[in-house]
Amino acid sequence: ANPLASKPKPHTQHIHWSYLRNNEWRGFADNNVQDGTDGWLNSGLITFAVPEEATNNNTLLTQGFFWIRASVSEKSDAVCKLQLVAAQALQASFVDHGNSATFSDTPLPEGSISKLARPDAGVKAVSQPFTSFGGRGAEQAEAFTMRISERLRHKNRAITRWDYERLILEAFPQLYRVKCLNHTHYETSENGAGLYRELAPGHVTIVTIPNVQFRNLRDPLRPYTSLGLLDEIEAFVKKRLGCFAVLHVKNPQFEEVRVSFKLRLYDGFDETYYVTSLQETITRFLSPWAFAEGGMLSFGGKIYKSVLINFIEDQPYVDYVTDVQLFLDINGESSSIDHPSEVEGSRAVSVLVSAPAIKHNITLITSTLENTSGKTCQCEA
Repeated sequence: ANPLASKPKPHTQHIHWSYLRNNEWRGFADNNVQDGTDGWLNSGLITFAVPEEATNNNTLLTQGFFWIRASVSEKSDAVCKLQLVAAQALQASFVDHGNSATFSDTPLPEGSISKLARPDAGVKAVSQPFTSFGGRGAEQAEAFTMRISERLRHKNRAITRWDYERLILEAFPQLYRVKCLNHTHYETSENGAGLYRELAPGHVTIVTIPNVQFRNLRDPLRPYTSLGLLDEIEAFVKKRLGCFAVLHVKNPQFEEVRVSFKLRLYDGFDETYYVTSLQETITRFLSPWAFAEGGMLSFGGKIYKSVLINFIEDQPYVDYVTDVQLFLDINGESSSIDHPSEVEGSRAVSVLVSAPAIKHNITLITSTLENTSGKTCQCEA
């Protein structure tokens, strides 16, 4: 789902379920549908009690089947895209039989489970279409000491900003970083703008960043937390929250850093290949955490133009660069303002990321242009 969309509440009423009866769609009664996906925000089981009046001789769709329909009247982007619809599904839970202490720390790959432990003639086949979820390895002594120390400090209650952050990081290991902002009201929108007030007494905003190394993200350069996980975090914190605080759990505002410059390559290097390679290299330099080599992702921060220039000139195929411009694009709008020395996040919820490689504008200085620029004007002769 779109991580910036606002899903209607309650989530289970966002999806309208109906069945086909005599070529006419009839809505299910509320007690005839049990939705374990939280309104299609997570993978899960959905159980139906199909009424007897449902028919399978309809001409509107293929005959011989009982048809079920799911629809939404608004906010269609707040529903996850379907990967698989399977009948006769169930959820299997891991039971420890003396396994390694770190066994459940690593997700079980899809297809690992292929048969029942005790064969049953009534079951033809068993398949595992997705990787496992929710596993955590045995707690190590150092982690245990840290958790107990933190627990003695916050006492399982969210009062200070430190309390919010430690409670969430302990309960949700799939998160990389959490930032709590007091007296801040932040509501995201689909274009990334939304509402932002830093002087909003009574409001508390939680901004999260998922662990980019262990999750399949929509956009590695913009590591959004899924809507489903944001809802889980909100429900978790509300049980430990004071009655006078208004809670907001949101994704950060990602602001793209874009660079434009002129480049002179050493002789003998293929221009097309090395320009593309340099664009990718700059992207890795600005957002190292989005790639396998890893790196630290943090809120705010600064990027200095001089450091970036030095990095580019250190590449073995680069002779020199000139006319370097540094831009900061906010909410998808391309900026034309060159930052002469550095760029930094515009808000407390901002995270600086690299623009896609193709957006880094590199103009080649060829031998012809270099010679032309060095010619003496005829009027001065």
